[in-house]
Formats: sequence, structure tokens, C-alpha cells
Amino acid sequence: MSMSMRLIVAAALLCLLFSSCGPTVVYEQEYDIEDSGWAYTDSLSFGFNIKDIALSYDYLLDVAHDAYFPHQNFYIKLHTRFPSGKRSSQQLSLQLADNFGQWHGDCGGEKCTLSIPILRNARFESAGYYSLTVEQHTRDNPLQDISSVGLRVVVAE
Repeated sequence: MSMSMRLIVAAALLCLLFSSCGPTVVYEQEYDIEDSGWAYTDSLSFGFNIKDIALSYDYLLDVAHDAYFPHQNFYIKLHTRFPSGKRSSQQLSLQLADNFGQWHGDCGGEKCTLSIPILRNARFESAGYYSLTVEQHTRDNPLQDISSVGLRVVVAE
């Protein structure tokens, strides 16, 4: 085999190796938050289909905020609707920094991004369409310095 052929085969194997790494994403969507802030009435809706109930899934909330965000955390309300029509709601505190004010996630310049697991190894009773609505639930209305919020549903590893 010639040297150039070996390089092509090696490059193809590396591409295959790197493309197969990481979790399998079932659903991904992101919303940009207006500069005026995230108001109580600005709920974010995500909807996705679960086809394989034999697998476990992780929900990851991706949050981007300014590096000068004034709080260590903020609260959200999650409303889940199941294929059966049943609904559930819960309140969560999203921790953006530790007790010493050190940001979690990646901060570059004036922006920080963080992927927060909000549900791990979830098993679904039935296949079908699920929806998740996220509302900001803090004392600040509107909540400033949050620039985007996204949801990823991935196959748990």
C-alpha cells in the first residue's frame, strides 16, 4: 500500500473514531433570550418523540449567561406533558456557580455556558411525543443576563 493510500485510510479511521464518540442526541433545541430579559410570561417549549423505551435518557439544560450574572443560581419551573396527556410540574434551582462565586461551565470573555443535567437515566413507560415547558421562576422579572436556554435529550451512557 502506498504512503498516500495509508494516509487516506488513517484519516478515514480517525474520522470514524471521532464521529462515533459522545452521546447520541435524540433532541436538541435552543432559544435565544432577548436583551430585555427573560420574563415570567416567556416560557420555552420543547417537544420531542421517544421511540425506544428500552433505552435510558438524560435531559441536559444548556444555559448561556453573562459573566457578571448577579446570582449563584436561579429557579425554573418545569412542566412535562406525557403521551398519555398526563402532566407533572417541578421547581428546580439551576446552580451556575459554587459557594465561592466560581462559575461552573466554560467562561470565555463575558459569556459563560453550562450544561446542567436535570434528569439522568430516565426510562419512559411509553413511546410517543413528550413536551417540556421551562419557565423562569425567580424574584427578578424579567431575569437579566441569561442569553440562551436549550434542551438536549441524549441516550444515557
